[in-house]
Amino acid sequence: MQRIYLKDRSFSIDTLPSEAGLLVELLGLCRNEETGFDKFAFTIRRDSGLTAQFLRIANSPLYRQWNDVVELKRMLIVLGLQNVRKIIITSAVQNFFNKLSFSQNRSAYHFWLRALVCAHLAEALARKTGYPKTDEAYLGGLLHQIGIIMLLANYKDNYQEIFDLYDKTENYSELEQQNYGIDHCELGAALVETWHLDSLLADAILFQNAPAHELLNSPPLLKIVAVARALSSPPNTEACEQDIENAKLLLQLSQDATLECLASALDNSRKVLTELGFDVEESFIDPNETAKVETIRLQKAQELEEQIKNLTLSYCFMNGESQNTESLVKELRVSLALLFNLQHFVFLHQQQDRLIPYNDLKRGKLSEIYFTLNDQSSSAVRALSENKIYDSVSQPCTIADNQLIRIIDAECGYFLPLYNGAEQVGVMVIGCKRNDLAALREKLPLLQLLIKQIGKKYATFSAAIEQEASISLTEFNKIVHEVKNPLTIINNYLYILSRKLDENHSAKEEIDFIKEEMERISVILAKARDREQPVDGTQNTDINRLLDELNSFFGNSLYNSKKIRCHLNLDPEIPELKYPENNLKQVFINIIKNAVEALPHAGEITITTRDNCFQDGNRFVEISLRDNGPGIPVRILQNLFQPVESTKKGHSGLGLSIVADLIKEMAGTISCYSGKGQGTEFKILLPRITTEH
Repeated sequence: MQRIYLKDRSFSIDTLPSEAGLLVELLGLCRNEETGFDKFAFTIRRDSGLTAQFLRIANSPLYRQWNDVVELKRMLIVLGLQNVRKIIITSAVQNFFNKLSFSQNRSAYHFWLRALVCAHLAEALARKTGYPKTDEAYLGGLLHQIGIIMLLANYKDNYQEIFDLYDKTENYSELEQQNYGIDHCELGAALVETWHLDSLLADAILFQNAPAHELLNSPPLLKIVAVARALSSPPNTEACEQDIENAKLLLQLSQDATLECLASALDNSRKVLTELGFDVEESFIDPNETAKVETIRLQKAQELEEQIKNLTLSYCFMNGESQNTESLVKELRVSLALLFNLQHFVFLHQQQDRLIPYNDLKRGKLSEIYFTLNDQSSSAVRALSENKIYDSVSQPCTIADNQLIRIIDAECGYFLPLYNGAEQVGVMVIGCKRNDLAALREKLPLLQLLIKQIGKKYATFSAAIEQEASISLTEFNKIVHEVKNPLTIINNYLYILSRKLDENHSAKEEIDFIKEEMERISVILAKARDREQPVDGTQNTDINRLLDELNSFFGNSLYNSKKIRCHLNLDPEIPELKYPENNLKQVFINIIKNAVEALPHAGEITITTRDNCFQDGNRFVEISLRDNGPGIPVRILQNLFQPVESTKKGHSGLGLSIVADLIKEMAGTISCYSGKGQGTEFKILLPRITTEH
C-alpha cells in the first residue's frame, strides 16, 4: 500500500479522483479494439488524476528498464494497450466506489478546469519561449495542484470547507498551512518525487507560488509553471496586470505574446469542454451560477455509474490476455499496483518438491532462494500445505522467509496460498511496511478473490506446458521441416501456373490470394519452430543468424515470384543481443515483405548490419534494409508508421505501425529514407544490450 510521508503525516494515494465526463469517454475508447495510443494519450492528458496514475505505474520498478518516462504517449507505449485499458477501468471503478467524482463537486470541477487551462497555457508558453520540453511543461501545468486532489481524497469533507474558499482567498496556500500545517504545493511535490523522475517537475510544483524576483534565476520550467498558474487562476479571460508583468520579467514575453498564449489555452480548453458536452460559456463563470453545467455534471456522473455497473473487478484484473507465466506475473504486478498500490511481491511457483521464486524483476539474490515442501517451519510452505494465509509478524518465520521479504524491499508480509481447486499451485508473498500491515489485512478478502483467479490461470499455463513437453523440440522441428517441403513445391507450381496465365486473367487474383495464404502458413510455422524461450522472458538473439535464416527461407518462396536478389552484408563482430527473437523476426518479415511487394521483376534488396554505432554517447547496433524499388510517395512517407493507407492494393498499412511499436518496445529507433526512383531504406538502431551489459 503506497503512501506519501510528509511532516510526520501519511497521505494515501490509492484513489485520485478524475472528471467523470472524461472517464465516460475513456471507457468508450476501451471498448473500441481499434483505439490506439494517440487517441488514448490525447484524452488522458486532459486529467491530472489519471495522468498521475500513469506516471506512477510507468515509472515503477517493473518498467524502470525503460529509464524515466515523462512524455505521455511514450508512457502508454511502455505500458502497452492492455494495461492502459486496465488503468482507465480501474480509475473509473475507484471513482465510483469512493464517491469522489469531480462531477459531483462544483469546486472540484473548477479545479479540473483550472488544471486544464494551466496545462494548455504552460505548453503554449514553452513553445513561445523556445523551451524544448513542451510535454514536461504541459505536465507541470496539469499537475500543479495535484496536492489539492490528495487533500480532498484524504480529508474529504473536512478539507472541502477549505477548498470551497479557493476563489475567495488571496493566499490559499497560507490558509492550508494555518489549518493543516501543510499546503498542496508541498504535498504535490512530494508525490512527484516518489516517481524518481530525472525532471524538475517536483520543483516546479513546489515553487509555483514563489515571488517573481526569487524565480528570476530559476530553470525555465519553474518560471513557465509559475506564470501559467497565476494566469489560469481563476480560469477566465481576465489577466491581472501584475501577472502580465511577471511574464515579461521571467519569460521576456511582451503583453501581446502573453495574451496570445492565454487565448490559445482558453480556446483549447473550450474545445475539450465542447467535446465532453459541457456548456462552454457557463463553464467559465462563477461556480455558484453554473446551473446548466451542474446538470451536465450530474448526468455524466449517472452515465459513469451506469457503465460501472457493467464492470467487475475480476474483469479489470483477471480477464487479460496472458499466454504464459511471464505475462501473467506482469499483469498481476500492474493489477496489484493499481488496486492496492502494492509494489512489493514475489510469486513462488511449485516445481516438484520445491517452491521457487519467479524472478521477473531480475534480482540476483532471488535465484539463490528456494523452499523445500517438507520444511514445515517455513511460513511460505505452511501457507501452501495448510491452504491458509500467514503473516510474518504474528507467525514464526525461517531465515529464508525473512530474506525473501527483505529482498522485495519490505519490512513484513503476507503468505497467500494459490490453489486450483484442490491442486497446489504456489504462494504469493506480498510485502509492505510494518505500519501498513493492518490496513492491508482489511483488503485480504478481495486479495483472496484475485488469488483464486490467479491459481486457475497459472494452472492452465502449467497444463499447456506439460502438453507441449510431450513432444521434443527436435521432433517438432522435424515435423516443421517436413511440412515446409511440400509448401515450397506448391509455391513453385503456383508461380509457374501464374506465368502461364495472361496478366488480366480472372484466376490471377485467386492465385495471388492462395500464394499469400501459403506464405502466411510458412511464417506461422517458422514462429512455431522458435517457440522455446527462457522462463524469465529474456532471450539472446544472434541478429546475423536470424537475417541469414530469413534470407534462405524467403529465397525458396517469397523471392522466387519476382526473381528478387538479396545481398547480405553482415558485420561478424555483432554479439548476441538480449532481445526477443520472435519480435525481431516480425519486424524483419514485415519490412522485407513490403519491399518484395513494391519491387519490380528482378529487383534487389540489400541487408546490412553494423556494430559500434554511437549516437549521443550511447552504443547501438544498426540494421539497414534497402531496396531499389520505385520509392514511397511523400504523402504516405509522412505518416509511414501510423496505421493508415498503404501503397499496396488490399493492404491496410498496419504492418509498419506494428514494426514501429515493436522497435519502441525494445527502446530502439526506426527511420525511413525514400525517393522517387531511388528506392527505400529502413534503418533500425537497437541499444547494444548483451549478456555482459
